[in-house]
Amino acid sequence: MPMVLRVSWGVVWLLLWPVLAPAQPTRALDSLQARYPFLNTRANRIENAQIGLQRFYERLSQLPLPPTTLPAHRVSIVHLGDSHLQADELTDEVRQQLQRRHGNAGRGLVFPYRLARTNGSSAYFTRLLGGTWRTRRLTGRPDTARWAGVSGLSVATNDSGAGFALRIALLRRPTGQFNQLTLLRQPGPTAFDWQVRTASGRLLGTIPGTAPGVAQPLPLDSLRSYVELRTTRATAAQTRALLYGLLLDNGQPGLIYHSMGVNGAAVRHYNQTPRYFEQLPALDPDLFIVSLGTNDAYSAGFDTAIFRRQLDTLVTRLRRRCPRADVLLTGPPDSFRARRYRNPDLARLRAVLRAYAQEHDLAYWDVSEPQGGYGSMRTWLAHGLAAPDLVHFSTAGYRLQGHLLYLAIQDGFASFTR
Repeated sequence: MPMVLRVSWGVVWLLLWPVLAPAQPTRALDSLQARYPFLNTRANRIENAQIGLQRFYERLSQLPLPPTTLPAHRVSIVHLGDSHLQADELTDEVRQQLQRRHGNAGRGLVFPYRLARTNGSSAYFTRLLGGTWRTRRLTGRPDTARWAGVSGLSVATNDSGAGFALRIALLRRPTGQFNQLTLLRQPGPTAFDWQVRTASGRLLGTIPGTAPGVAQPLPLDSLRSYVELRTTRATAAQTRALLYGLLLDNGQPGLIYHSMGVNGAAVRHYNQTPRYFEQLPALDPDLFIVSLGTNDAYSAGFDTAIFRRQLDTLVTRLRRRCPRADVLLTGPPDSFRARRYRNPDLARLRAVLRAYAQEHDLAYWDVSEPQGGYGSMRTWLAHGLAAPDLVHFSTAGYRLQGHLLYLAIQDGFASFTR
């Protein structure tokens, strides 16, 4: 649910942080510690980074600095999680900082959340242009969750002429334009074609429903920030469309940061969604960041043995589909149950994550330690950084977490390249 919080000078300062922050991670952490004494910035590090992120850091070191048009080299991050990620505030902070440092290769994965009647990123907007749409989420029943795709959701229609508009919020993201659009949809003889047009109705291209493969790229004539997409039929046999998302590319070298979060998601929900794993290779990931756990341990009765089996299933499937990608597990932030009770099961869940990472040579980052530890959500709430439910955060709180993650990644990268 969207939240409105009073803006303080501290929040304004945090929103300006990407401009003001020193490039060196230690200096940046010292500045954060001075601004927010309740943080424990000394704990802001990625464990096992030199082993768990070795290939990712190697790929990152190959990007030219400052960013240039040559060589045409890309690094791709896929960050999956729950409601902490769906609004893309935490992840957009990491994306902006990494792209500012290593080059911007494009927005990456987007989804028409307006059609799904749920919240999404404020960096782009979608608008319904027609048709009746059905939504499937990976948090649904297994028989319906299987229709969700790499975004964690899907939308479907049986209406020819149904569609939506996509607009990048250039005032917020002036570098968000794209010159290639890849449609992630279910192909087949009964699938609608998709037309992509300008605001004035000029046709930019058509993606046939019968074209093989889920991912179909469409080069555009120039960098654009607005397109309209509509279903259309060439034959009477075409009766449906199933859309999993879109990939936006700008043709430049650098970093692409794909983010997918679903409200209420737990590890088990990803495991019940086979199309999610099937479609991951289309994102060509060099690194998976897995940010789950809040919902797994929210209710009483958390079972560490069951969670470990679920976690192993998730990681095994990620590695099987994308064997060249590294995996970074992140521990969930501090949170409360029913707005009143501190949640001791989160510490047990983090212990499982840390032990699993060590056993399997994965990297691990625990946001709760730099956050301030057990019960720190009340302090974050008092400083305008958390929501009243003591589970979610304000925009400033998510941006702060995102900046901590960015600094932890950069600190490990600096050690790797010394």
